[in-house]
Amino acid sequence: MRRIERELTGLDDTRALARGLARVLRPGDVVLLDGELGAGKTTLVRSIVGAIGGDESMVSSPTFVVVNEYPLPVKDPGPAPLTLVHADAYRLGGADDLDALGWDRLVGDGSITLVEWGERIADAAPDAARVLIEATGETSRRVTIEAPDAWSDRPGLSALAGGAGDGVAGKTRRATTCPVTGKRVDAASPTWPFADERARMADLYRWMSGGYAITRPIEQADLEQGE
Repeated sequence: MRRIERELTGLDDTRALARGLARVLRPGDVVLLDGELGAGKTTLVRSIVGAIGGDESMVSSPTFVVVNEYPLPVKDPGPAPLTLVHADAYRLGGADDLDALGWDRLVGDGSITLVEWGERIADAAPDAARVLIEATGETSRRVTIEAPDAWSDRPGLSALAGGAGDGVAGKTRRATTCPVTGKRVDAASPTWPFADERARMADLYRWMSGGYAITRPIEQADLEQGE
């Protein structure tokens, strides 16, 4: 488990964090969100949906309906669209209540699942990422992310730890080559390490459809590439 802490001073920082999370998230992931009422859990979900390319205006708190599902765009043809599942466990008594929601149907390779008040159903998602949002002022927040070991080799994780700027664990984010288009990408690009939003969504679809495969053991140089 990797622990990442971020200090947010306002909505711009929240959107930057959401973009970082969107680069790391893969179909099948579950993220448990915790924080007091008004901490900004739904705001973060809304920003993540927008960062992935979905319609932010569709996002609302699922406190009373428990589960909302938002379709996400897939630029390349595929067997099924990607869905972001937005759940709220506030009214659940515990993990046992998930069966009535069709949890097994909601969580899978065709979806990314974000659960507010996730601590209540943590036993049902032992491999989930954890995000704790704490208010430190009227608009400022401290966010603590616990990334599971399964995320350790994902591009963008170190950048997520580095914050909205270019600093990454004492390094400087450098210009790189987009893995989808082969074009040069400036370090300051909002879609780094991808050339544009279309390339980022194409990369997401390849992960979803199994288009990527590792044919040799992962080496340290692979993990550092693009950082």
